Order: sequence, then structure tokens, then C-alpha cells
Amino acid sequence: MSKYKPRTIKHPVRLQKNNAQKIVYRTIRDIQQLKNSQQLGTVTINKQSVMVRKQGMYWAVI
Repeated sequence: MSKYKPRTIKHPVRLQKNNAQKIVYRTIRDIQQLKNSQQLGTVTINKQSVMVRKQGMYWAVI
């Protein structure tokens, strides 16, 4: 009998390289709520873990 796993929710992450913007959908882990009502989390992009911050509808790489 297998254990129940909740489904993963993928959030839009906005990437900026040079002057190009790209939106990718990734699973955000370790979401933390800061005192100034900002949310921080970590996401894996290109096999590297990066910090992201909630900005409106999207998450932006810090």
C-alpha cells in the first residue's frame, strides 16, 4: 500500500537574463513569511537551487 502524497503546485517564476524575460513554472519549496509581509522560497532552476521572492502574481529570482 502506497503512502498518500499531496500533489505538487507549480508557481510561475520570472527569470531575467540580459534584457529578455522568461516565465517558467516550478515547485517552490521552503516558503517563509517575513515580518514585512514578503514571502521567500527556494526553487531549482537548471539543477541549481536559487532564492525567489513573491512579487504580485509571479515569483522573482533574488
